[in-house]
Amino acid sequence: MKQFFTGFLITLILVAASMEAVAATVGAVMPTRKIPFFDAVHQSLVQELGALGTGAEVLLQKPSPEEMAWKNATRKLVTLEAKVIVAYGTATALAVTTENGAIPVVYVGAYDPAGSGLSGKATGMSSTVPLKGLIGNLKKISNFKKLGILYSPGEEDSVKQMDAAADLAGKLGATAVKIDSSGMGDSVDLQGADALFLTSASNINTSKKLPVIVASARAGKIATASVLSGSCELGVIISLSADPDDQGKGAAKMVAEILKGGSPTANNTPKVEMTINLKEAKALGLNIPFELLGTAKVIK
Repeated sequence: MKQFFTGFLITLILVAASMEAVAATVGAVMPTRKIPFFDAVHQSLVQELGALGTGAEVLLQKPSPEEMAWKNATRKLVTLEAKVIVAYGTATALAVTTENGAIPVVYVGAYDPAGSGLSGKATGMSSTVPLKGLIGNLKKISNFKKLGILYSPGEEDSVKQMDAAADLAGKLGATAVKIDSSGMGDSVDLQGADALFLTSASNINTSKKLPVIVASARAGKIATASVLSGSCELGVIISLSADPDDQGKGAAKMVAEILKGGSPTANNTPKVEMTINLKEAKALGLNIPFELLGTAKVIK
């Protein structure tokens, strides 16, 4: 009888452990591979989940940068019985929430999530930064008359940033040139722009494509600006971005709360950081105002 109860107890423990492992399965969908900003966010998220003692197994998907691929990745995570899905970026989060109506979604690095239509079981970390400040600083650096805006028409957040940047350029007495990134090859036709703004479009922010964009800008001796951190390390002049470490840790806390049965509230006030590549600016003969250097992370 003692052996029976011992065996029964062991079985119960094993079943409970198995159920806990399933409950701690977390899916994640990135818009594509090797985007420095999202890689940094994900690293922070995984580390924080470990520090919180969730025991979560994170199943990361990095499909091609297109809506159907993001939906296919979502279906795979649903099949694998993920309890929460972390979605990187607004466009990815919209695809995940459209494809899946049951599993809670935590978005991270999402620009204007509410305005883009993220709702239902979706909550997370906004990465909306003040574009007025970024475009204004780019104007101080380059005094541009014609602002090139590199965007993707298939990504809601990228289009929103493009429209906002074009409006801001007009208010600064400049014209805007909207450059569709979908046709970008080994170089970028800057169409006569004397400064370039990079939106958060997934197909332009990879560690493979950013150097191509920077090389084209360098050839024309024009200043560049981005809304994603990690871009200055690859040659962009200035970035104003949500802090990737703060984004990852915040999303991890939300995931942990959901795994415990909670309903976390979205964070719409991201911690923001500015980075300036002083070395690149000097190489192009551009002067960085002293007041900007005093408030930014500087790459010398």
